[in-house]
Amino acid sequence: MITIDLYRNHKGEITGFRSQGHAGDAPAGESVICAWVSAATQMALVGLEQQLKYPVDYQVDQDKGVLQVTLQRTPDIKTQTLLGSMETVLYQLAEQCPQDVRIREHGGEMNV
Repeated sequence: MITIDLYRNHKGEITGFRSQGHAGDAPAGESVICAWVSAATQMALVGLEQQLKYPVDYQVDQDKGVLQVTLQRTPDIKTQTLLGSMETVLYQLAEQCPQDVRIREHGGEMNV
């Protein structure tokens, strides 16, 4: 099971996310579902850092399938557009594959 945690501030803006785990549809390294989640979350990280030049902290643990990203300043329209796009893709995937992808929402725990 892949669990995606979305962290929001008091305005409902996404301030960070964490993706953890592996899908059960195929062995590690062969899962299409894992590949979709990885593509969506890594695209968000690369977009934040390289395209928007936005300061983030992130941690990766490939063995455990973990990517955690935290914004380092107040979200703006560009970050919310990018992270909202990631969120939409992940919710669509969770709807199609509920046995392999779960999304949890958290409010205020990672405020910036």
